[in-house]
Amino acid sequence: MESLRRRRTGIILLSLGYFLCLLAVGAAVFLNDAGPVTAYGLIAFCAAVYLLLVRPAIRRYTGAVREAVLEHVVCQDLEGFCYSRKEGISPQVVRDSGLLADNSGKAFASREHITGHKGGMEVELADVAFPIEEESQNSMFNGACLCLRWPGADFPAVEVRQGNLEGLQLPKGQMELLEDLGALIPGSLYLRAGGESITVLLRGRFLGSPINPLMPVTEQSMAVNPFPEAERLLALASLMRLGRRATKG
Repeated sequence: MESLRRRRTGIILLSLGYFLCLLAVGAAVFLNDAGPVTAYGLIAFCAAVYLLLVRPAIRRYTGAVREAVLEHVVCQDLEGFCYSRKEGISPQVVRDSGLLADNSGKAFASREHITGHKGGMEVELADVAFPIEEESQNSMFNGACLCLRWPGADFPAVEVRQGNLEGLQLPKGQMELLEDLGALIPGSLYLRAGGESITVLLRGRFLGSPINPLMPVTEQSMAVNPFPEAERLLALASLMRLGRRATKG
C-alpha cells in the first residue's frame, strides 16, 4: 500500500511538471512570436515527452494498482495467485463450453489472465473478446471468462444463457448466488456446470477495469471489490459440490 502511494505521488508530480512544461512552451510560442518551424518543433518535443515518458509511467502505475486490486481484493481467497496482463485464456475453453456460437477463428483475443486455486479447486479467469453469431447476425462478445475445475467433483448439470434462470431446480442458496452472478448487467450471464468443471461467461464485465491514477490509494478504496462475481462463483461451486455429495450420501 505504501509503495503504491509513493508511486502515485510520483505520477502526480510528473503530470504536474509536464503540464507546467506545456504552459511554458505555449507562452514561448505565442509571446515570442516563434516561427512555424520553432513552434512545430516545440510541439513535437512535448508530444515525444508525453509518449515516451509520461504515458508509460502512468500505464505502469495503473497496471500495478490493478494487479494489487486483483490479487488482494478480487482474488483474495485464491492461493498461488498468478497474473499476466498480456496473456489470456485458451479459446478452446470457450468453445468447449458450448455456451455461444463461436465464429472467432483467429480473431479470439484474451488478456488479464489469472490462475490460482482454493483447496482442491483450480481457478482460471481472464477477459475475452471474440465474434459470435446472435439471432443469425454477426456480433461481438466482450467480457470475462471464469473457469473452475475441481478434480473428483460431480457438479450437477446446469446451463444458463443470457441470464435466464427459468426452469432451474436448485437449492435456494445456489439460486441466490446464480442471481448475484448476473445481477450487475441483466442478461450478461452464461454458465455451464457439470462433472468436474464450471465455466462462466459474463458479457460486459471485465477484470481489467479502468484505474484513475489521480484517485488516492487507501484501505477504503482497496476494500471495494470491482468484480464480486469471482467470489460468488467460488461460493456457488462449493455449495454445488457439497449438495451433490449430500445427495449421494
